[in-house]
Amino acid sequence: MPKIRSLALEVPDVSVPDAVSTIIMRNHVLYESLRLKIVNYHALAAKISHEVEELTAKTVNLNTVVVAIKRFSDNLREEKLTEVALILKDAKLSLVSGVADVTIAAKSVSTIEILEQILKLMPKLSAIPNIFQLPNSVKVLTEEDDAEIMKKELSRQYSLLLRSNMAKVSIRISPTGEKIPGIASFITDLLFRNGINLVDAFLGYEDIVMIVEEKFGPRTFQLLSEEIRGLA
Repeated sequence: MPKIRSLALEVPDVSVPDAVSTIIMRNHVLYESLRLKIVNYHALAAKISHEVEELTAKTVNLNTVVVAIKRFSDNLREEKLTEVALILKDAKLSLVSGVADVTIAAKSVSTIEILEQILKLMPKLSAIPNIFQLPNSVKVLTEEDDAEIMKKELSRQYSLLLRSNMAKVSIRISPTGEKIPGIASFITDLLFRNGINLVDAFLGYEDIVMIVEEKFGPRTFQLLSEEIRGLA
């Protein structure tokens, strides 16, 4: 009778840093907490140490896990700053107050019809508005007086929401700045950490337009200006 040989299952050699990285990348909450620097490294190490041991197939020292978590967190910040520096290089920033945010819902009509009606109102407006065609609505950013004209002319036909006392912050990205992912989350996080919530945001290839409450306009401008100067 032939001898039966047992085959040992080869387990890949996984380091503690690799295991920590795998665990964090699989958990969006942990990833975001580390990126925002709002997690205690030792508490997190104690929480994931069992998973680290399962992936590495060996007993691990808690302090080793802590060090791996800290390095992962530091690398997140460095990578993000590098990306943002490339994006915001030579960017131009502008701030406009007294802006109204108008949303016209396309419930039973097409957005094309709404756009046509807005274009007919252009001769009555004091300035050319920013118009964004969305799947189920049309968004208009305009001066408050012009917004009132639009509301008077269009609210009888369409469902219209007008939010006044807004500020528009625009970033004009230089053609030489690299177009890579990450700028939207960076800006959102930057403003959130400073107590500023975006009302609306529109991202283009070379332009980013953000709407915030008017009282937050100067602070938003200041924060972004500091980032652009600091990363230049």
